[in-house]
Amino acid sequence: MLIAAFILVISIAALMQFTMFAWRASLLRAVSEQYVNEADASLQPYPNRLRSTSFAEVKAVYRDLCPELETSPTTNLRAVSLYYAVMNLVGRVGSSILPAEGFSWTQREMALCTQYATVRLSQRLERNISIANQARSY
Repeated sequence: MLIAAFILVISIAALMQFTMFAWRASLLRAVSEQYVNEADASLQPYPNRLRSTSFAEVKAVYRDLCPELETSPTTNLRAVSLYYAVMNLVGRVGSSILPAEGFSWTQREMALCTQYATVRLSQRLERNISIANQARSY
């Protein structure tokens, strides 16, 4: 009975690790698919926000421009926000225990979250602009 429980615990831990790695891989794929086009004149109302390095600022733009995206399951913004908060907490706790160099990977992960949210916002803005252009053509 003890061996079966041990196998169950190891299997659940492996499944959780695989799920986390698969989610992170999809996050990296989404970030690498499209970069923010800084030369695009149609995004000029928010050029500084799209180049922002603060996750809170990018999330505020989400709320201002696309409030329905907060509840949409396709954007994964809630999961990214949670991941960002966890990395921020790990970075703060870790930097109090060890030197800051030991937890620099948390800063990279938080920057990845910000880049993901920025790419998703730019994709949504481009989609809205193309739909508006199509509507104008009629």
